[in-house]
Amino acid sequence: MSTDKGLFDDAIACRFPSTDRMHLFAGDCMELLASCPDNVFQLIVTSPPYNLGKEYEKRLRLSDYVSQQAEVIRECVRTLRHTGSICWQVGNYVEDGSIVPLDAVLYPIFTSCGLKMRNRIIWRASVNRCVNRFHQAA
Repeated sequence: MSTDKGLFDDAIACRFPSTDRMHLFAGDCMELLASCPDNVFQLIVTSPPYNLGKEYEKRLRLSDYVSQQAEVIRECVRTLRHTGSICWQVGNYVEDGSIVPLDAVLYPIFTSCGLKMRNRIIWRASVNRCVNRFHQAA
């Protein structure tokens, strides 16, 4: 890579051969992205928190969650090469029995940053996995 070697000193490299041209990072994405120069990554793959209120995350109002994700998306786009790609894996926001697909909510943020959607993958969960989560509207 033609970037400053110091950026990749914290990469989790011990599991990959030194000849590989990939780097895996663990940590706060905003701290990492703030330390990155512009146009450094060819591919960004991430699965940000779904905002489900799990024990390891604080559940936010949908508008606050979207604002937070917008900051991350803008920083990712800043660090992405012009020929690069982002794979952004998210689920659904569920409140009061209503389901909001997060990719649909975040899509306008990506387009406002000049990105184009090239593919959308929807994972179909196994039957009866969330049978009590979905309710028909009255």
